[in-house]
Formats: sequence, structure tokens, C-alpha cells
Amino acid sequence: MNSEDNIPSEILNALLSSMFEISPIAMSISTSSGRDSQYLRVNEAYLRLVGRQWADLKGVKVAESAVREDEARIRRHRRLATEGGYVGEYVEIHRADGVIVPTLISAQRSIIDGVQYDVEIIVDISARMAEQRAHEQALAKLARTDVISKLPNRLAFDEKLREAVERGCDYGRPTLALLDLDGFKAINDLHGHAAGDEVLQTVADRIAQTLRAEDYVFRIGGDEFAILFRVTPQAVPEERLEQIIEAVSAPMAIAGQSMEVGVSMGVVRLEDNEELMSFFRRADSQMYAMKNQRKPMRVRG
Repeated sequence: MNSEDNIPSEILNALLSSMFEISPIAMSISTSSGRDSQYLRVNEAYLRLVGRQWADLKGVKVAESAVREDEARIRRHRRLATEGGYVGEYVEIHRADGVIVPTLISAQRSIIDGVQYDVEIIVDISARMAEQRAHEQALAKLARTDVISKLPNRLAFDEKLREAVERGCDYGRPTLALLDLDGFKAINDLHGHAAGDEVLQTVADRIAQTLRAEDYVFRIGGDEFAILFRVTPQAVPEERLEQIIEAVSAPMAIAGQSMEVGVSMGVVRLEDNEELMSFFRRADSQMYAMKNQRKPMRVRG
């Protein structure tokens, strides 16, 4: 015996109607006329979801309110006609205040006394998608952060440098500085990698403290750093570059001892129509020229 046989139809209908109204999940009943489908009944959860009153929806075409008529909706109605329903279709609901709410809709088509009706159950997944975006952003940040120095890493540097070159000289001339620490290998060899890591952390902090908010510093290799000075109306003053060198070269207390590193720096400004690799190689060449020749640094380009 079916359990429904123990409940009179009028009581069952009343219970189902009550469940429809109090359900925390948005539900709607509409006519099955495709583009001309109209709302027949929605519950309070649906009204909260779309930010409207029943008076705003009564007799209104579904495609003229919360759900826009598009190819995806036409496809869903085709599934209703051929399959009688669907489960978990992604649909963007347009709230009255203009906010777009991502949802998953499941629908069922029923024919009663020769009349077709569509019942929809709509699940708001905006919180779930926000969590997913936050998780993806956290992973993206982790993938672009150097573990030791906590600075943006080579991947982040490549992306920022490409962006700067693509913007080109029409938006100003970005300046690139590449820095290589002199004497760092000796610290690693004599005092161990823990001391070397602390030196890298200290250098990263010192460089960051000398920069403006619109400039970027990266650790792009073992003892190599890069600074991307954003749009500047003129060359970065040598006083600022000397300040960076002095900050990095100043003695630092590491593992109870005073240690120092030197700095070789190559600094260039972006030239007209210059490509990314040329921009980088000029700075790299100048850095190694300074490292090998030990000549005073000069800003070129």
C-alpha cells in the first residue's frame, strides 16, 4: 500500500502547499509556454532571492523579470519538452537591485487536466562560489609568493613585467632594476642556509621599505631581486637607487653575528616599441657588467 493512500488528497495538498511556502529554498510555479511562460505562484524564499514582491511578479512573464530569455533558457525549455525536467542547471538570477545571483535550478514539467506547468527549485550558490573564488585567489597568491622572502616570485614578476611592457611608453616609461647580492654564497657556505635565508628576508624588507606604494619588488632567483618602478615622468633619481644599495649593504645582525652583502644593480627604462626580452636583457647585462667590472652604477636607457 502506498503511504499516500492513508492521507486524504485535500490534506496532502494542504501539507504540500505549506511545505512550498515555508521551504528555505526558492521555488516557483509557472505556465509552460516557453518565452510566454508566466508566474503562477512563488514562495517567500523566491521573493527574497529576487528582491521583489508577489505583486511585482503576478501574471508577469518569467523572461521579463528574474530570468532573462537567452539561448540557455531556450535549451532548458527544450529539455523540459523532451525530457520532462532537468537537474542542477546553472542560471544567473537578476535581482531587482541589479545584483546577479548565481543559482542551480532543477525543474519538472507536469500536465494536469491537459495544462502544462513547470515547477522550479532554485538553489542560491553565491556563497559557495565566493568561497571557491577566495580559495582560487589564495592558491594563485601562494603560487606567486616566494616562500623565504615572502615577496612576489618569478612568476609574479614575469606577469607584471609583461603588463608593463604591453602598456608601453604611451603610459609612461617603467623602469626595471635587477639586483644581485655580492658575497651571499659565502654566507651560505660559512654560516648555513638558515643564516642565508635570514639575510634574504632582511634584504627583502629593506628594499620594500625604500619603495613607493606603486613600485614592486620581487625575488626572482637565489640571491637575485627585481624592482619594477611603475610609470615615472622621468628616470628614477640615482639618489633613490643609491638609497636602495645603501639599505641592502648596511650591516645586519644574523644569528648573533654582523654580516654584510654587496649589491650589483642594472637599471634601465623602457624604450619606444621595446619588447619584453630586450627590456629584461638590458637590465641583466648591465647588472652583470657592474658585478664583473665593479664600476659605479649608472642608470641607462
